[in-house]
Amino acid sequence: MATLTAAPPAPRPADLSNVHPMDSSRLFMALLNLVRDSDTPAAGGNHRHLIAAPILRRLLSALHFRDASTLKHSRRVGLISVGIAARLGWEDDDLRIIEIASLMHDIGKIGIPDHILRKPGKLSPDEAEYIAVYHRVALALLQACQIHPDVTEIVAQSHGVDEEHLNGRNALSLGARILAVADAYDSLTTRQCFRAPYDRWEALQILEEQSGKQFDRNVVAALGRWLDGPDAARLADERAAEVSIHVNAPVDMETRQNANQLCHVFNHLYLLESLYDAFYVIDANRQVAIWSSGATTMFNRSPHDTMRKKWSRQLVTKSQATTDPVETVFLTGQAVCHGMTIQAGEDAYVDVDVQAIPIQADDGSICGVVELICNGKESKRHRGQFRSLQMAATRDPLTGVFNRGELERRLKELYEAWTSDAGTRFSVVFMDLDHFKSINDRLSHAIGDKVLIDCARLIQDELYSGELVGRYGGEEFVILCPETDSEAAVERAERLRRTLMTTRFADRDDLRVTASFGVAEIHSEDTVGSVVSRADQALYEAKRQGRNRTCVSTADSDSSSDRNRRKAKPTCQHSATITTYVGVEMLQLKLTGFIESQRAKIISVDPRKVVLQLGQGGLLSGWSKSAVERIPVKVTIDITDGPEELNQKSNRRLLLKVHVEPVGRSADDDQFKVRAALVIDQLRSHLMAE
Repeated sequence: MATLTAAPPAPRPADLSNVHPMDSSRLFMALLNLVRDSDTPAAGGNHRHLIAAPILRRLLSALHFRDASTLKHSRRVGLISVGIAARLGWEDDDLRIIEIASLMHDIGKIGIPDHILRKPGKLSPDEAEYIAVYHRVALALLQACQIHPDVTEIVAQSHGVDEEHLNGRNALSLGARILAVADAYDSLTTRQCFRAPYDRWEALQILEEQSGKQFDRNVVAALGRWLDGPDAARLADERAAEVSIHVNAPVDMETRQNANQLCHVFNHLYLLESLYDAFYVIDANRQVAIWSSGATTMFNRSPHDTMRKKWSRQLVTKSQATTDPVETVFLTGQAVCHGMTIQAGEDAYVDVDVQAIPIQADDGSICGVVELICNGKESKRHRGQFRSLQMAATRDPLTGVFNRGELERRLKELYEAWTSDAGTRFSVVFMDLDHFKSINDRLSHAIGDKVLIDCARLIQDELYSGELVGRYGGEEFVILCPETDSEAAVERAERLRRTLMTTRFADRDDLRVTASFGVAEIHSEDTVGSVVSRADQALYEAKRQGRNRTCVSTADSDSSSDRNRRKAKPTCQHSATITTYVGVEMLQLKLTGFIESQRAKIISVDPRKVVLQLGQGGLLSGWSKSAVERIPVKVTIDITDGPEELNQKSNRRLLLKVHVEPVGRSADDDQFKVRAALVIDQLRSHLMAE
């Protein structure tokens, strides 16, 4: 546990023992008192730039009073986190940041009831969401305590709270990854109400099995090295733990009063987080004192951008108003309800309801204002189920990396950022495991699945922070590299290719896995789809040259012959003639049924020609080997009369000349032929034709 030097006693909190639990103004006053007390410099101490020592002591004592085992867990997580960080080269202030973050990561449990906190079984989605809300509440409390932003960011990310908004990246910071591993290791090696503790080796094995999917492999390795050293013995020193907690987090009458106050505050903040989409608190100096996680999401402004900043209506809306309702509340002391239009996208706006509430001191003065934001068109219920559904909708179920739909969404975001800022750039890497079909055929599909899982974990381990990986389909993966030019992307691909060659997959010594890579960097003439197409063409070239290599497509590498080849008629085509006995009107009905059953897109139609697109389109549309029936193809149907000698007056024939060609990728002739034959058979079946 952090060692605190002598400090003056923490300011005595306002007595809330006689306050009704629903007295909003008094509860917000208690929150503002935390803000005020945090402004007092810690006398001495090494943590004055991270958190005021009296505030740290107050929070730890309250957690001790609430549940001593939770505080002991936080202390052990702090020891482990500091040990891991030191093995990774962290020093001085950075080590203190990860230590304070570890001590604070479970502070939200102060407000969680025992029947959930100590449940001897798996949490339901609603219970998990209940705890998640309390973690968001804890962030608001840490903001009020003016804890260093780096500490708050690590705590937030460790619980999965708005990590993208907090640090502007799509990946966890190293501090959050360290804390996640330390937290998991201590939980595994500590007796729980539903299981016995694992020993050190079993816990490390579990973490290693989840490396790349849930935990950072490098951090897990650093944990193993620290456990081999002498400092790890401190984890088992119960006597030292008791002394440290007694000195730094004593439980006395003042502690009980503090804990009572914090429980009131936690419960009130929980109500706000549960009922409202966003809220923020403005103090008497017209500065932002609290900025909720919902406000971060709704207004796309992090606490770092708003906390302790001068309040302005422009922080939340571009709409101009004659009088700011916040000032009206400060002047009149009366609550005000008003509407506000906020930006919800590049060209999208949403109207929300706002309630501005005064925070009134005992002497009647107004010492702050709270604004509660509610989007009346949406409900905040069942967020736990929504979170599970969102994970299922964005992740590949086998490997745990992003699926194709989520890759497409992230690619659009990168492209939009590039179009709005010419100084940004990004690259796309296509990866395809070589001769993967032979692994399935020779060793079984179970081994093939294990290879894909191991490969996905290895890719995640090798990527840099902010890079994204998704499974495109079958044995193909796509890597999106923000702020990366083609040269750096090629270096990443080559490093990954070399690592694949030396890695043992599926616990087998008789298995060698290689891959081919295609790289393309966005350039001025690209669309969001063309950069993907160029990376795909580069992958095809790598496979054509013999596989197990990386090829790159650059703006000036497309020779005239290459451009002519891409513009030429595709080599993958399939044509057939269908003879049907139905009349023209019946043919229209039959074709309508075919279009509806195939969910086909009508490109053009006239009495003698119909052009359709079948299959899954999109930025990453193409040749997923696991879904031949979804391969996008263009189908042209020319309708002509049959030969006169075959037609009878009562039984006239129509000839349909059907032409099928690929949309997008066309590298796999065999896959296309299967797809085209299926289309012809399905069309013939609908028309009951020869």
